[in-house]
Amino acid sequence: MGLGNPAPLGLLAFGMTTLMLMYVETGWAETEFEYVVAGNAIFYGGVGQMLVAIFEIIHGSSFSFAVFFSYGAFWLGWAFVLVERAKDYSAFGDASYPTGMTLFLIQWGILSTCFFIVTLRKNICLIVVFVLLSTTFYLLAAATATSSLAVKRAAGYFGFFTAVGAFYTGVAELINEEWGRHVLPGLRPILSPALKDISKEEIQKLTSYDKKSNSMFLQFSGLQVYRKEHIAAIREGVKTAILDATKDSGGEQKVHVIVDYKNVSIAKDLEEDYWEMTRFLERHYYLSVRRFCVSSFGTRMGGDNQQQRNAAMSDGEGSSAKNSHESTAKLEEASG
Repeated sequence: MGLGNPAPLGLLAFGMTTLMLMYVETGWAETEFEYVVAGNAIFYGGVGQMLVAIFEIIHGSSFSFAVFFSYGAFWLGWAFVLVERAKDYSAFGDASYPTGMTLFLIQWGILSTCFFIVTLRKNICLIVVFVLLSTTFYLLAAATATSSLAVKRAAGYFGFFTAVGAFYTGVAELINEEWGRHVLPGLRPILSPALKDISKEEIQKLTSYDKKSNSMFLQFSGLQVYRKEHIAAIREGVKTAILDATKDSGGEQKVHVIVDYKNVSIAKDLEEDYWEMTRFLERHYYLSVRRFCVSSFGTRMGGDNQQQRNAAMSDGEGSSAKNSHESTAKLEEASG
């Protein structure tokens, strides 16, 4: 059984913790409430996000690992400094360092801006979150440098909407995954590959076979199915590839199949025909099948039911197995 999608937890941890701090920054809550935020920042915003980051790198998503680990560490550091300064004999004493804090906040704004650039290939939700987050850090830096309460309040409002955006993205991923379709909008990839025709011969080129494990990897990443002829081409291409690969087996001509569904899209009116075609292949040519599907941040391995298949079509971007040997190892691990 494959791992689930850890990204929603990371988004919720970031959103909830940021939301709590922004209550203080906007003036809605007492300054002392920061100590409550610190407790949440340590366990939920800090440790929670860093655990998510570890699972994301296991899934193969460098971007989500960098994001969640960075902000998880940020929250742990913020909470540590806050709690340490509250002690009677704090190493920080009563020192004030507005210049250092300004530079600190600017560098986090720059990092968030860099993350924003990466999200331009992701989806609307993440783009909005990182635009707002970058702006929040820059405004906090300006407020620290100028001691302006008005700018601090403005930063608080931007941070508030950042948190709401992260919270929405996390919840949307959970709901869309559970329903197997886009119930809540904003997670579709911004960039889609140009439409191109699909032929039986091209499909055969997208297959690779590992004789030792009797496994075939279908590298369907970026495939766009928008004509009925494409479905027929996929069926015949996969069928021919399997028959050619197993013609000397002397037994049943069936294989274990691993399919990469990264950024695959299927025209809505062809979805039922497509999945009927896959059921035909499963009955006649597959011993087993594993499908890789992806979230808005990274990659997860999906199961074989209809709902998970549809989810593979509707989620965002991430990395997948690079060759049939790696995929076969994942299959054998899952089967074991």
